[in-house]
Amino acid sequence: MKNLKEDAKNFRSSFNSAVGKSTIRETDQEKAAKQLVERFQKQTEDMHNHFKGKKKADTELPGVRDSASQIDKLLTSTPLGPKVDGEWTKVKAELTTISSAFGLTADTAQPAPK
Repeated sequence: MKNLKEDAKNFRSSFNSAVGKSTIRETDQEKAAKQLVERFQKQTEDMHNHFKGKKKADTELPGVRDSASQIDKLLTSTPLGPKVDGEWTKVKAELTTISSAFGLTADTAQPAPK
């Protein structure tokens, strides 16, 4: 959980730098993209804090996964370079690990069949 929080923070920094040099710079799309990544980072922090106290993430994890899915689509439509891609790969790997630990499948926010 802590790794995801830290990786999301690093990703946001790289993302903001790269998007400012991208084809969507100085557009409403840039603003929306930065807001999405900021929301994702905040969600990972909130999830980490909730987990520290309750040892659960069932209420926060679906929202984090939804934001991650939106970021995936954004990065597919607007490539931002290997640094951003590499950091996003780390974030997704952490998220997959956490999702598995809580019994969620990789493609959906539904519990995995038992």
